[in-house]
Amino acid sequence: MKYILCRAFLISLFTLCLALPVKAQQVRNYTFFEGTQYPLRVTWVFGDEPGPTIMVQGGIQGDELSGFFTAQLLTRCKVRKGNLIIVPRANEPSILRRRRQINVDLNRRFDKEYNSFYEDRLARAIRFLIGGAEGFIHLHEGSGFYNPKYVNSLRNPKRYGQSLIIDAAVYKDLHLAAMSQRTIDKLNSEIRNKSYWFTLFNTKTFAKATQYPEMLKSLTCYALHERGIPAMAVEVSKDIKDLGWKVRQQLRATVYLLHEFGLELDVPEFSFPKSPKGKGFEILINGKRLRGRSIELVRGAPVATSGKAVMDSGLEPAVAVFASDRPNLNLLTAPRMALSQFPALEVRIDGSRQAKANVRWKGSRPDLPEVGGPVFLCWLNGQPRFINAGQTLQAVEGDQIILEGILGSSKEEILNLKGFVASVMVNSGQDVGHEIIADPSNFMAKYMLKGPDGISRYRVVRETPGKKRTEFYLAIVPRQIKALEFADEDGKRDFVNWADGEVIELRPDTYALEDVWSNGDRCKIQPFVDNIPISWGEALDVQAGKDTVLTMRHTTTFSPVGRMVLKGTDYLQSSLEQ
Repeated sequence: MKYILCRAFLISLFTLCLALPVKAQQVRNYTFFEGTQYPLRVTWVFGDEPGPTIMVQGGIQGDELSGFFTAQLLTRCKVRKGNLIIVPRANEPSILRRRRQINVDLNRRFDKEYNSFYEDRLARAIRFLIGGAEGFIHLHEGSGFYNPKYVNSLRNPKRYGQSLIIDAAVYKDLHLAAMSQRTIDKLNSEIRNKSYWFTLFNTKTFAKATQYPEMLKSLTCYALHERGIPAMAVEVSKDIKDLGWKVRQQLRATVYLLHEFGLELDVPEFSFPKSPKGKGFEILINGKRLRGRSIELVRGAPVATSGKAVMDSGLEPAVAVFASDRPNLNLLTAPRMALSQFPALEVRIDGSRQAKANVRWKGSRPDLPEVGGPVFLCWLNGQPRFINAGQTLQAVEGDQIILEGILGSSKEEILNLKGFVASVMVNSGQDVGHEIIADPSNFMAKYMLKGPDGISRYRVVRETPGKKRTEFYLAIVPRQIKALEFADEDGKRDFVNWADGEVIELRPDTYALEDVWSNGDRCKIQPFVDNIPISWGEALDVQAGKDTVLTMRHTTTFSPVGRMVLKGTDYLQSSLEQ
């Protein structure tokens, strides 16, 4: 089965009319955690002249629409001086469900290193991105209207809307209040309705008597305190209903702040249509267009979901197809076998429900006899695996696993991976239909079974009422890199033995990083060159007298696998020539 990730091409809630710059801009787009349920799409925009590198992020909380629309619009800007790192949708699962959070609030996971939920992997990558920035702007949408004194229930110190938020007026030599106030003065001079004016909101995060101690866990605080760079948040109000107006003001605020940082840019013009319904996308279920209010599926057969665009809005929205029994598993990027029936399929674009189809089932049948015990069906990196009771499913650290069910069973089976928590909200022991990353550090240590070979093993237990309790095992081996395959400009291919932490001397040239020899799938390893992500097959330069740092990370967890230094040396025979 082929699963097509179509979100980058489907139409969003809104159609944009963009006035694009004539001169081509150097832009790099990359998706971290590609193929998972929590992709993190990042855009680097490189300016025509040297200048500061500033990071702008939206969508860390899925019920704050303005932030991710504003940030996505910013990816179409023309940067004259400086560079931008833009993360429009920092928390795509929460955007698709239009919730503040799925497991935990991602904007409260930056005070220390966590490793419990997918949000913590996102936080790990976001910290990495901020490490390459000299300033940070966070785009939010809060309730009501901030006011330092209580006016009414919508306008008081506990509201966040229509404010620029800072953690301190001055932090070391960073004059946050002055920068923000100049921006506010420019914003308010063009807003006729004074009730919509922006206000400076200093949370005084580091004061002992702060009224906002939770801000110590926020991303702006991390950027300011741990990275030592100026950081602030731009909050528009959820109680202003004109989304187009809010996006326009948030974009203005962002541009003014970027000027304060020393970055120069031009932004595109845009307009929102009156109709909120998205058009121009097409969802395919088992190769057939999803039309009308019902669809026919076969019990026990695959549910292959894909999509294609009729037109592109330029907003690259988050798109999902959810089965009603698995509301957090996007079928556009995950396999599904219909072992048990579910009532409906739902299509969402940036959290807005676009279509819903009730399922008409064919092939319903009673339980089949389990001769010799049950056969468990799991997905390992998108491929089906059939495991008998008592047997072991072998996985490599970072692999993706989905527990599907038991062949021949008519019931909704309950399979519990001991040590794994699928949902912090409802920890029922039901782990069927959740994306599980094979990461022993993410599981409860007390449930780990260590064999004589030292490999981590975990029990997957059938706990379905009325069924015999049986189990199989999940074994997770560490991911290991053996060698890398390079190709020089002449197309000559050679191997370099992987030596973690070592310096490898190479003849100066441009090399394509073609392949990796390891004990797992190549797509589960993410290469970086000098902290910039590259794709397999992409070229990298090895220059004389210069060290090029090649780092490998797990695609699914962002944890490091290892690093090597490639040193360009003219006068020594390189390992590629040996």
